Amino acid sequence: MAYMEMFGNCSHSNDSEFMRHSVHIQGLWSQSPKPGLPTTQSCSFSHTSSQSSSRSSHTQVQNLTIPYSSGDSSPIPSPLRSPNSISTPISSSVTPPALPPKRSKSSSSKSSPPATPQAPPTVESKSPMKSLPDLLEHTTNNNKTVEESPATSDVSCDMDFMEKSPDIEKFLVFKSAEDDGPDIRGGCIDALIIQATKATKNGVFAYQEAFLTTYRTFITPYELITKLIRRFHYFYLQPDKKPKEAFALIIRVVSDFTPSDLDSATQQMLMDFVQRLISYGEITLAKALRVKHLERHNVKLLSIRGPVIEFPCTKNRSTYNLLDFKSEQIAEQMTFLDAELFMKIEIPEVLIWAQEQNEERSPNLTRFTEHFNKMSYWARTKILLVDAKDRERYFLKFIKIMKHLRKINNFNSYLALLSALDSAPIRRLEWQKHVQEGLKEYCALIDSSSSFRAYRQALAETNPPCIPYIGLVLQDLTFVHIGNSNLLPNGLINFSKRWQQYNIVENMKRFKKCAYSFKRNDKIIDFFQNFDDYITEDEMWARSEFIKPRGTKKQAQ
Repeated sequence: MAYMEMFGNCSHSNDSEFMRHSVHIQGLWSQSPKPGLPTTQSCSFSHTSSQSSSRSSHTQVQNLTIPYSSGDSSPIPSPLRSPNSISTPISSSVTPPALPPKRSKSSSSKSSPPATPQAPPTVESKSPMKSLPDLLEHTTNNNKTVEESPATSDVSCDMDFMEKSPDIEKFLVFKSAEDDGPDIRGGCIDALIIQATKATKNGVFAYQEAFLTTYRTFITPYELITKLIRRFHYFYLQPDKKPKEAFALIIRVVSDFTPSDLDSATQQMLMDFVQRLISYGEITLAKALRVKHLERHNVKLLSIRGPVIEFPCTKNRSTYNLLDFKSEQIAEQMTFLDAELFMKIEIPEVLIWAQEQNEERSPNLTRFTEHFNKMSYWARTKILLVDAKDRERYFLKFIKIMKHLRKINNFNSYLALLSALDSAPIRRLEWQKHVQEGLKEYCALIDSSSSFRAYRQALAETNPPCIPYIGLVLQDLTFVHIGNSNLLPNGLINFSKRWQQYNIVENMKRFKKCAYSFKRNDKIIDFFQNFDDYITEDEMWARSEFIKPRGTKKQAQ
């Protein structure tokens, strides 16, 4: 699946746009916005002649049509794509960042995703800082030294240097005195790893969290565990706390393993290390590591087998319609399903997606975003296929459901329904003024001014439980990834970029720590039918034009 389709042309934006976006996001982290949340915002239900009177063979459904202010930041990428949509030029209206499209039900061709940006080549070091040797590994070459540049201090990097526990701060890049934000801005891999083991020291805990969240962007889990195990073995017989620090970080790393991290080589290495701990007499440590290893191994087995699919009972399927249930109950059951999928998303999946657009390495994220798309198309289908006398009632019913979704902080389903109600096949139909007015205040949350400030502020003020809109998280990560180099000019790891990535996903981590208490309602879940009962985009347009033929002002009843 061409995941980058969800970002439209964002991968082809100019350098100044990426810099502006990254600087803006960094500013949002350092200070919360002061303006209040707007209550209303213009939300266009009108359509141009090209939208209503004719439709090209390459169509693109628009989720929200929100006027774009010339004073705002550059336009946000294209909206949610339909299952059979093909990439088209971005319209003048600004839409919220969209999610990966549901796998197509139609035979329409797909546009190829843009090439994944490659990490910039290592630039020859212009800094007087020398490169750090492998301080974590005990080698046998005690005479090996590192060539020093003229400006470096006279410090040897041979085995004696490792045994003396070198001052790794010499191999880290720190912020200047006048800069704000985190202290560590870069360094070589080994120095960053050793710094992460020192979580007990003041100011290091936040760094360790950022490191554990983002290390996969510059070193593989297998390589990281290998280095930490070597460090543990080397210092084990010495009266030093370094083995405990290394082991503590190993436990943290293993605890956060995703199924794709736990390959056969990594599993074998962990089992060998457990046996080595037992031979040392460290039964407690061996047991602790074995427990964490088994926990993640079981998660991997479940992911291989796939989720347990509960097929709803269909015997009462035709006896219920949207109006038979209370809006609050429908919102709760939508949230119940959303939460099940959201809680399964591993944070590394989100970072991996922003870099690789790899469905296999982001399976839970893929299922979550496909669920969003199906819900949106399900809602559109319900409105278009219902009898004319109930069509307006269905539209208003979905608005009421959105109201309850906002109350319980489910921004995901909220935006899925909002994108449905303001989709082109539905927006072109004639609606009474009070129906149009009823949707305006809900569009305010996705006002695009100042990089979606209203939504970001609402999210910042929200206490768990909450399900955020994942599309904006993915967009922010993509801007940071493409707009910032992986390496500093001197060839060291650019950890400032990792701080930005960490801050973006921190809200997701916060919201995943608290769950909803809603109970499953089988009647409503059965009514949803897993949101699989929807028609294709072409069928939606055909139905919309049957209701209101092209070139006419009145629609059929």
